[in-house]
Amino acid sequence: MSSPAAQDKPALERCLALLRPGTSDESKFIGLTLMSELLQSTQDLDTMTRFFDNMDFTFLDRMMQIEDDSVPKDAGVDVTAIRSISVDILSCFSIHWQLLVRKEFKERIPTMLGMLSSSDETDNSKKILKILIRVSAYPQVSMILTNPGYQSTIVDYILNTFIRKDEAHDDAVLVCKRTFLIIQEGFKQNSSIVLNITKDFLPTIMTKISIAFSNLTEKHKPEILQLLVDSIAYLPEAYTKEHSKARSAETKVWTRNLKLGLIQLMSTRQAPATRDDSFRLIGIMLQKLGPEWIFPDTTPLSTTATKNTGAASRNKSSPASLAASMESMSLSDAETHKKFAALVVHLTCVEVRVLMDELADSGSSDTSGPRPFVTEDEAKQTTIRKEQVLPLSYEILEVAIGYLIRVSESEGSLENELFDATGLLKVQESLQGAFVAILDHIKDLQSSSDASPETLASNMIYLASLRILSVWLMEDDSLHAQAAFLLPPLEAVVRYCKSKPSQKSLLKLLEPILGRFHELSLE
Repeated sequence: MSSPAAQDKPALERCLALLRPGTSDESKFIGLTLMSELLQSTQDLDTMTRFFDNMDFTFLDRMMQIEDDSVPKDAGVDVTAIRSISVDILSCFSIHWQLLVRKEFKERIPTMLGMLSSSDETDNSKKILKILIRVSAYPQVSMILTNPGYQSTIVDYILNTFIRKDEAHDDAVLVCKRTFLIIQEGFKQNSSIVLNITKDFLPTIMTKISIAFSNLTEKHKPEILQLLVDSIAYLPEAYTKEHSKARSAETKVWTRNLKLGLIQLMSTRQAPATRDDSFRLIGIMLQKLGPEWIFPDTTPLSTTATKNTGAASRNKSSPASLAASMESMSLSDAETHKKFAALVVHLTCVEVRVLMDELADSGSSDTSGPRPFVTEDEAKQTTIRKEQVLPLSYEILEVAIGYLIRVSESEGSLENELFDATGLLKVQESLQGAFVAILDHIKDLQSSSDASPETLASNMIYLASLRILSVWLMEDDSLHAQAAFLLPPLEAVVRYCKSKPSQKSLLKLLEPILGRFHELSLE
């Protein structure tokens, strides 16, 4: 029995003849229609390559951009059909990576992106986004997605389709996230080239997303927050810091916009997942940009106007939420930084106390009786809180301690500092409350029935909590007496790790902690 390709050979040859250079537009119209039908049924690489090699790509571009008055009367198809046929052909080509990475295909991407529209009533946008997902999978061509103009089109599509949240919207979000991953992978291979190629990417894309995020009446702020968290997390720290130096003016704009959006979210009641994402974004930005993200330099800051485009077309918040947001939107740069830092410190301290309670509840639950039903989403969120929110919260606490040290060691007045004496006292009080909760949790872990040097050495939360507490104890002596009870079990854990070759790697973490406790002369 003959193969489909063999059965279609006469049609294939007829189609290729219609597509040859020099044939009329009318012939190429017919050829494209036949080609689309053939490619849908015959998708082997050899056949695809023959079509690809004989394709007039300039003509294909014209067909994707064709207007009504350019369609021949006897063509038998309308503009919508011609555009769809053109996209279908490129979609078929994209199935084979050997064709996807070729120059001719790469040059079609701008034209395809020009067709991407949130108001598209056909499947063209959906098909184009599927093509871009395939493009993102191959290093030979994927870097093109870092073009700020191209990515801006994708981001616009995302921002305009939150209300639908259909498959095409999800695909656009995936393409955006993968572009940040592409930068990460490229940076590992050749940092200087990627820095140069993408020099305009962050200023353009982060400004666009952050403006929407800071928008007073943006109803989909939690979704934008999730996009930010999932995307920025991919950026290497060295890459982000290098760009923030090279494009400091633009970085100040988009980071201020992020702060405004976070202030609005943190000032109002939000869903637990949104609250966690707020802390994740704060922590991720702290890792990418350093302590200056939360506690900027004390030099006077100029006022920067924040754009508020599209506000009239967005759905409005509730009056109470809107009033709180209005207040934050009118802040100067200096006021924004101060309000943001205060909110971050105080809410992180509250969050840490909540997390300590959650950990205590989970550790003391009675496993012998019936357990309450936990959904998959709830279990996932619990994992995120333990594995991401808690470590990031500890990083924020450490930076806050560093800020207090910086202020205490400065010889000047507090005139240009974020906080006055009263504000600093409130920060210190908040931190003290958080560390009381951390200390109590460590005590509970050490006194539990199954506590042993072995189990404690394998408990990452115990080790992380000890480390951050030891940093605080070096600067504040109010908890020294209570912390004295932590020293003997810690010494036992260190002895255990020294006795086990498999645990010796932990000594790099534990010995500095133990040294701090000994330095404080805790007995």
